[in-house]
Amino acid sequence: MQHDFQAIVDGGRTVAADSAAAMYAAARLYYDEGLTQHEVAKRLSVSRSTVSRLLQLARDNDIVRIEVRAPSPAAGLSADLAAELGLQRAVVVPAQGPRAGLQALVAPALDELARTELAAGDVLAVSWGKTVWEIAQAQRFPSLRGVRLVPAVGGMDEDDVRFQPNEIARRVAAASGGEVSFLHAPALPSPELRRSLLSDPQIAERLALWNRIDTALVGIGMPPAALGVGPAHVLAAREALAAAVGDVASRHFDMAGEPVELPHEDMLLAVTRAQLRNAGTVIGVAAGPEKAASIIGAARARLVDVLVTDAVTASAALEMLRAAA
Repeated sequence: MQHDFQAIVDGGRTVAADSAAAMYAAARLYYDEGLTQHEVAKRLSVSRSTVSRLLQLARDNDIVRIEVRAPSPAAGLSADLAAELGLQRAVVVPAQGPRAGLQALVAPALDELARTELAAGDVLAVSWGKTVWEIAQAQRFPSLRGVRLVPAVGGMDEDDVRFQPNEIARRVAAASGGEVSFLHAPALPSPELRRSLLSDPQIAERLALWNRIDTALVGIGMPPAALGVGPAHVLAAREALAAAVGDVASRHFDMAGEPVELPHEDMLLAVTRAQLRNAGTVIGVAAGPEKAASIIGAARARLVDVLVTDAVTASAALEMLRAAA
């Protein structure tokens, strides 16, 4: 039964519908959680007109502030970069100082994850890297309850936590309510270990999840030749990867997007290029002008659909593209 602007029910408690608590409850559901006015009305057990009035009162009482801003230069960079690289979308964060890079990408990356509207039974793959690690430590994830989280690459033997996809997936699940299918395997096992792993039903079941990825959140790696830290198997193969400008989940590529393969890449336990191209939405994150060529190569390889980066990196990538035109 709906009330006529007398009381609302919020979280099991009843409060006066003209109170600050009621205004806040309606505004939180509408603006923070993104519910429609009809959905807010159902949640609070009131009419839709009551919700509309509560939202107006919230603005009048300074509980909600709406700001209209002129487009920033970053908006132009976003459109230009998406068009030049053939991406579904590019999200460019305004420059915020030399040390703001990685942290500045966290909120927009989570916004892009929320846009994919993952539901129970869907599959989210996560890779590794400094930026993905920063995102994994965020406390305000969209709800992924019932979503199956799976590492996009093995890495259980890595010393650096930023290159341990199981730990990254665990942290994302803890913050979002998702369910993890851990991959207890190194990225590049020996032939004997690989055969043993693939014969394990649980491992085989988890690898099969890569065939039905709905969303992937991946870092875009820098040129292997410039790496100071990174996965052990990549550092050991830098000479063989000299032509590579970057990677996604340890699948390397050159500036044109053509594959540059690791030695013994057929042994690699990582999502394949075809599986990434067939995934629903692949969100790539990268910051730093040294990754300009990496971003271009990843887009041309069709390994990312949506890019989240900063203005400095976006400008460097566009300059590189235009210089080569």
